[in-house]
Formats: sequence, structure tokens, C-alpha cells
Amino acid sequence: MLHLTPEMLEASYELLRQTPPFRRWKLPEADEVSFRIIRSDTTRGTFQLDINNKPIISISSKCVGNLHSLNRTMAHEMVHLYEDTVHKARGDVMHSAKFKALARQVCKHHGYDELLF
Repeated sequence: MLHLTPEMLEASYELLRQTPPFRRWKLPEADEVSFRIIRSDTTRGTFQLDINNKPIISISSKCVGNLHSLNRTMAHEMVHLYEDTVHKARGDVMHSAKFKALARQVCKHHGYDELLF
């Protein structure tokens, strides 16, 4: 089992940020994002903004136990970040049509199963 740390989350984020389609999206650098470990039994990851509008990506140590799962979960949360910061999706449904279209791009480039993404 992988022991998650915020540094691992940051490394996953930066790795994915250098790959398509993320590199075209001009996402913020890792030092502009907070990375947190949560212990949810049911939620793999979350994206939210703090009170200063700084992005926070949290990943559950109880649901993510290997690098493949970490990178897939991070990619999912990065789609939320992009949709929120670029398309101002706040208040929209959690997985809008725009989210699903962006997710398809990510799944195509990274070989993720869209049904699991």
C-alpha cells in the first residue's frame, strides 16, 4: 500500500501538468495549489477553493493505495480545477457536460477508463 504524502500529491500534479491535455490548459503551478491527505472511506479526492480562492486538491489515503490510482484521481481533480478556474463552473452540477468532455480528453491521452474516471 502506498503511503500518501502531500509531496507525492504535488509530484503527481506536476507530472500530469506536463502531459496532454493538461499542458495546454495552463493550470497553476504546484506552489499555487494546496495538497492535502484526507481519510475518507468513500471519496477518493476533492477539489475546492479556500477563502482566498487558492485551489485545494485532497486525496484519500483510504481510497488511493497505488500510483495508478493516485494519478487517475489527481487527473480527475485537475479537470475540476480547470473547469472551475477557466470555465467558472462554480455552482454547476458536479460532473457537467463540460466536465465530461474534458474528462474524455484526459482519458484518451492517459488510457483511463471513462466509466471509472
